Amino acid sequence: MLAVVYVPIYVWVWRSPTAKKYGLVKYGPCIMIKTRLGTSLMERWSKYKRFWRLFGIFSITVSFCLMVFIVYILIIGLLNLPTSLNSSGLGIEYALAIPGINPLMSGKFFWYAILGLFVAMVIHELAHGFQTRANDMRVDSTGALYGVVPLGAFVEPNEEDIGKSTRRAKLDLYSAGITTNFLGAITAFFIFAVLMMGGISSDFGDNTAVYKVTGDSPALEAGIPASAIILTVDGQAYYYNGTNTVDFAPGSLVSVEYITESSRDTPISTTIQWGVFIENVTGGSPADGKLMRNTFIRSITIDGEKTQFYDMAEFLSFMKTTSPGDVAAIEYVGRGNDNSSIDSSSKTETITLGNNGGIGYIGVSTTTSGMRLTTPNVTLEIGRNPIYGADGIVGVGRSLISYITGPMIGYSPIPSGAQWWFDVPLGGAFWIIVSAFYWIFWLNVMLGVSNAIPAIPFDGGFIFQGGLSAILERLKMKDEKKREELVSRITGSFSMIMIFVLIVVIAVAVIPR
Repeated sequence: MLAVVYVPIYVWVWRSPTAKKYGLVKYGPCIMIKTRLGTSLMERWSKYKRFWRLFGIFSITVSFCLMVFIVYILIIGLLNLPTSLNSSGLGIEYALAIPGINPLMSGKFFWYAILGLFVAMVIHELAHGFQTRANDMRVDSTGALYGVVPLGAFVEPNEEDIGKSTRRAKLDLYSAGITTNFLGAITAFFIFAVLMMGGISSDFGDNTAVYKVTGDSPALEAGIPASAIILTVDGQAYYYNGTNTVDFAPGSLVSVEYITESSRDTPISTTIQWGVFIENVTGGSPADGKLMRNTFIRSITIDGEKTQFYDMAEFLSFMKTTSPGDVAAIEYVGRGNDNSSIDSSSKTETITLGNNGGIGYIGVSTTTSGMRLTTPNVTLEIGRNPIYGADGIVGVGRSLISYITGPMIGYSPIPSGAQWWFDVPLGGAFWIIVSAFYWIFWLNVMLGVSNAIPAIPFDGGFIFQGGLSAILERLKMKDEKKREELVSRITGSFSMIMIFVLIVVIAVAVIPR
């Protein structure tokens, strides 16, 4: 429907001289809506030239760091391609940062995404405008880019002035938007994570909480919903931290008592087969042909030492202590019928562990009876601390990347179903404000980091080009014409490589298989 409306408008803009009077210009398959909005503000604020010169130095430094970060992300993406190819793609719609089309920016998050995208684009383009005027270049127009749906905002510096400007002025101009998005993200993060979420707590802080329930699982059959707080298992308090003293055999039928948002004062009781549940077995792995999905791992024996597991956290912690080549005797039991009867007799398979980053590898995907478990305290830390659980520099980098991908797993910054776990002021209004600032933070990060890619036409590409020229000049390459020709060739080749890598990483992540 949008395309049906857009096409006639596009044809009119293309063919009609009248369109230019209204600031409408054809730009490829899109329409540029040219205005003078914001130019008077740019004139006023750009007068503080010393400030903008210092900001330029700061911007170039920040942009370089973000350029290194995005290259690191792309390298990690390339290294993870074999793993990514074995998983299903998200869907091509995830590659489009358009509210209403991208599932992350649709439904209940639509207006948050609109707000975040508006703030991120406006401050990005204003920063370009301020530096344009601070360096005595003209701003021809400001406006928006439209193509069926709004695609972005722009500030249009005068091309002739850019061509005549110094390398420093160009670097100040191209780095301004990236750094302003970075500062916008930091400000929004401080508001939602420190000022607002820094002082909240939960009455159920260390209780076991259900983050997700998988399909066709014992938990789904038992009626345990996502966001439930589990109080007892087999009549005993159960904590998701390995300190439990339960004594039933893993994989047995047990009673579970839990509460939900609507039944906080009236616990619900159900029966479930409890233990480390095998959801899937990876083809070609040590477990392939020996272990089966829809079974429960009861224990693993290595070098005569037997270890039992009651939940996935215990299982994963144990696996970190194993080594490739270890011979493991894995005891397992079958899944019962509708959580009402089971065959408690177990079977044992002997497996030689594979290698997964230096630790033992079986090749199974597991849950706790079909539940992804957590605690309110852990959920809170994941939502407000980007480096929660990080170990070392590499760990910090991976944690930052993981935090940025939070919306893909429901953290924005706290899953909506889990918000009732916490005591907060203002009731529901508290989470509306937190979510608004989170999306301002997230979209500023996305816009800033993506623009830092060292490839033309991204801002990072022009920064890379200017920085390379400066380095060659310092290396005594004084012939400006030859230097700029070499810089142009290197930048062009590097841009093609980076864009190719970017397309491959995105395609593998989003194309359904």
